[in-house]
Amino acid sequence: MRIALITLVVAFTIRTDAAEPKPVPKQHVIEAAREFRKAVKIIADVQSAITVSNPSVEIAIPKSRRTDYLRARKHLRRSIDLNSYYPETYVFLANSYWELEDDLVMTIKYYSKAIDLDPTFDSVISARAAAFIQIKRIKDAEADLARLDELKSEFASQIRREIEELKASEAK
Repeated sequence: MRIALITLVVAFTIRTDAAEPKPVPKQHVIEAAREFRKAVKIIADVQSAITVSNPSVEIAIPKSRRTDYLRARKHLRRSIDLNSYYPETYVFLANSYWELEDDLVMTIKYYSKAIDLDPTFDSVISARAAAFIQIKRIKDAEADLARLDELKSEFASQIRREIEELKASEAK
């Protein structure tokens, strides 16, 4: 009985410690910010080159610039390794998965991490809802829409329209 109680206490302690956020040393925060800025600069350069060459089209990353984008992704991951509490890093990482591979599973995963850190990040909630709509996960998109409504977000009306369009197309 005593061994079982000790095991239970140790297991509870380990779970409790794992749930508590770890403090990030100041130097890691600084380095993470530098890595984030490097990634943003690379992405901005790639997107600027694309829109300058053809400003009327949606951004599509050409094969010739994929390497740059993948390099930016490495900087974003390094930033997260140093400081996992900055939601914008997850947003840029999510966007890279959507823009490079159209990988909506990874996109949603990283948007969700950003939302976990900042539950009021309405532009990201909207982006995640749009990703859910793309893969026809209506219930998840509706949950994000409900959150946008709670936040009185300007993005709610667009997501509502997209959900209604998806439902209408599936009803046909």
